[in-house]
Amino acid sequence: MTRDPAALDLLLVGAFPFPLPFGSQVLAGGMARALARRGHAVRLATYGHGEGDGPEGVERVRPPALGRLGVLRSGPSPDRPLQDLLLLRAVRRTLAARPPDVIVAHHVEAVGVALAARRLAGLDVPVLYVCHTSLETELPDWVPGRLGGIAARAGALLDAGVARTADGALALSPDGARHLRDVGARRVWQVPPGVEPDEVRGGDAEAAHARWDLGDRPWVLYTGNLDRYQDLDLLVEAMASLPEAGLLVLTRDDPGDRFAAVPPDRLRVVRERGLDDLRDALAAAAVACVPRQVCPGFPMKVLNLLAAGVPVVCAAATAPPVEGVLPVGGRDPAAFAGALRAALAAPAMRARLGQAAARAIAARWSWTARARELEEVLRQLAP
Repeated sequence: MTRDPAALDLLLVGAFPFPLPFGSQVLAGGMARALARRGHAVRLATYGHGEGDGPEGVERVRPPALGRLGVLRSGPSPDRPLQDLLLLRAVRRTLAARPPDVIVAHHVEAVGVALAARRLAGLDVPVLYVCHTSLETELPDWVPGRLGGIAARAGALLDAGVARTADGALALSPDGARHLRDVGARRVWQVPPGVEPDEVRGGDAEAAHARWDLGDRPWVLYTGNLDRYQDLDLLVEAMASLPEAGLLVLTRDDPGDRFAAVPPDRLRVVRERGLDDLRDALAAAAVACVPRQVCPGFPMKVLNLLAAGVPVVCAAATAPPVEGVLPVGGRDPAAFAGALRAALAAPAMRARLGQAAARAIAARWSWTARARELEEVLRQLAP
C-alpha cells in the first residue's frame, strides 16, 4: 500500500502503563486515535502493561511486561526505573527500524526516554514535549514533610531542562503555555485536549441507584485518583455544610480515611471497574466537582463530565472555558459549598447547563476538531 505523501509518520511515547482510564493515558490514547483517523501512521510506545489493547488504528510498541511488579497507579513507584529502561530499549529499536517524522513525548519522563533513544539511534528526529503537569508543583505531594521544598526545587530543574531540550513544547491550557515560556521552552504551541463524547453517554441512573443504594438524595460526583494535589480536603469540608446531599466517589484508589468526615449514609465510594461504572455514575449524579487548585496541564475529567451533560463545580484556577462549568475562586470551602448548593437547588438550571455543555463539547471539543490543530503543530516540526 502506497503511503499518502501528505501523511506524517508519528511515534507517540508515554512513560506510563496503557491503556488505563487516567487523565494522561486518556489524553495520549485520544490523540493517537485522532491522528490515525486523519490518515497519519501512528505508533504508540508505553510501558508493557495496562488494561486492554486500544486505540484502534494505532500500532502499539510494547516492551516486556513486568507482570505483578508493574504498578498501575500514577506517581513514583519502585518499578518505574526498570520500566523506563525497557521503554528506552523499545523506542530505540523502533527508531532504528523506521525513523518517524516527529516523536511526541507525553510527560517529562517520556521526553528523557525519547531524547536518549534518539541519541543512541544516531538520529535527529524532532521531539515535541506534551506538558501534562509541572513537576515543581506535583513532586512535593509525593515527598513527606520538609523534603517537599527540595522536591519542588528538583522538579523545577527537571521542568526547565526538559522544556529547553525538546525541539518544541505543547501546552494544554493558557497556564501551561505560560509555564513553558517561563521555564525557557524553545517553541510553545497551545492545543487543548479533546474527548470522545459517545464514550461517556448512555449510562443507567436506575441501575446506579440500585447497585450503590443511592436512595432519593441528590449526589455530588467526584471521579479520579485521590492524590493530594486533587485538594479533596476542600471538597470534604464543603460537603460538611451540605447535609441534604451525598458524595459519590468513583475511583480506583484506596480511600483510607480521606472521607471520614462525611457521614456514612451520605458517602458512597465505588471502586471503578470500567466505562460502564463511569457512565452509570454520570447518569445518576446531580452535579460533579473538581476542587483541584493547581493544574498546569488540563483537567481531562472535566471534558468527560460535561460531555455527559453533567454541570461541574470547579476551582476557578483550573476551570476550562466551557459551558456548564461553575467556577469557584480561591481555596474557600464555604464558597465551594455555596456553588454546589445553588446547583443542587435548581434542577431546571442544571438541565439547561448540562444540555449546553454537551452541545459545546460535541461542537468544539471533540478529538476530530483537535486533530486538525495538532497537525498544524506537527507539520511545523516535521523535516
